[in-house]
Amino acid sequence: MIGLLGLNHKSAPIEVRERFVFCEEDIKRFIPLLQLNGVSGAIVLSTCNRTEIYYEMNEFVVPLGTSDVEELLFSFRKVDKVVLKYFYHKQNEAVAAHLFRVGSGLDSMALGEYQVVGQIKTAVQISKTNKLISCGLNKLFDDALKAGKQVRTETALNRGAVSISYAGVELASKKLHHLPTHPVLLVGAGQTSELTIQNLIKKSCSLFTIVNRTREKAEELADKYHARVAEIDQLAELLCLNDIVITSTASKKPLFDANMVKEAMIKREGKPLFFIDLSVPRNVAVEVNTIEHVHVYDVDALNLVIENNLEKRKGEIAMAEQMIALAVAEYMKWFNIRALAPTFKTISTSFQEASKNVLDGIIKNQEAEEYSRALEYSDLITKKLIGMMIENIKSVTDNGNNREFITVVNQLFAQN
Repeated sequence: MIGLLGLNHKSAPIEVRERFVFCEEDIKRFIPLLQLNGVSGAIVLSTCNRTEIYYEMNEFVVPLGTSDVEELLFSFRKVDKVVLKYFYHKQNEAVAAHLFRVGSGLDSMALGEYQVVGQIKTAVQISKTNKLISCGLNKLFDDALKAGKQVRTETALNRGAVSISYAGVELASKKLHHLPTHPVLLVGAGQTSELTIQNLIKKSCSLFTIVNRTREKAEELADKYHARVAEIDQLAELLCLNDIVITSTASKKPLFDANMVKEAMIKREGKPLFFIDLSVPRNVAVEVNTIEHVHVYDVDALNLVIENNLEKRKGEIAMAEQMIALAVAEYMKWFNIRALAPTFKTISTSFQEASKNVLDGIIKNQEAEEYSRALEYSDLITKKLIGMMIENIKSVTDNGNNREFITVVNQLFAQN
């Protein structure tokens, strides 16, 4: 069985999502807890818009239920289960359909956005590197990436698509007159920050300062876009020098608190300060938004910009959904037949061994050439019978879709 426990921007507000963000170290500690409880492998997809735990288990051996996964997650995160209402649960085909939509950009806040592809690849690589993945999940995610590539290639879904960083820049341009005249502080030097700079440059902006915990990364980004570099411990001072602050870091605690911003606003003499917080967990403390002349926008506040862009590409969704439905059907055919693989192997091995034993008993004293011909003939008949039995099993179990029949068949041919 393939299972999914998750929450995203549609099901949960940012103040809930940020409590379940996973870094690589978290994943390396959490998935083994699942494996101790019968899960053969898991992948955690954690982004600013979602945290989703995909897992595979042998439903015929270990009856681990969704509630067990919930217990492990909430215990690991030390979060009260009152927020469970924000989570969704899916199994088998519904999991595949959901992930394929995610990989195609259909389930993103910004319809058709491409950044999720890199996030999926990273999630898979973490599980692979740490030997936390399973065969079924490996193929599921591989097929999801292929389906996403087909959707982007054969539809116009991502034509004119916006990213979170694009939406942030659009929001800034609407809130501030003469955007290019306002200096911008970028906190973080990852992919989101680079996309943000590229979008700012399209708006004719050029006054950038980059701060990152690892200075080398900040310098590398600054060299590409002719920006200044400052130290992380200069943030308070930099608030006095920049009108727009755009953050996108993995910090688990706010980098800007109310006291820091209040002191900066005194020095700014009331000149407005705009925060565009693209991070989850948020880099700007909630209380900052209550300070006069300070405006804070988090990822959930960017919805309006994104929804305005959505109307342009809605016609492509139906075509993309058809492609995904076919890809899901192909995956589920493979997945369901795979449940019968142990039985097929047992049947093949048993028939071949029985055939050879009978043949040995009948013509053990024959010449080598005659024995070889008899063995070849016997092998041909055996393979024919094996093939007929396998096709009959596929038919009886509806190609593996009838899970009850699979259980019976596996028990019938199980070796003691």
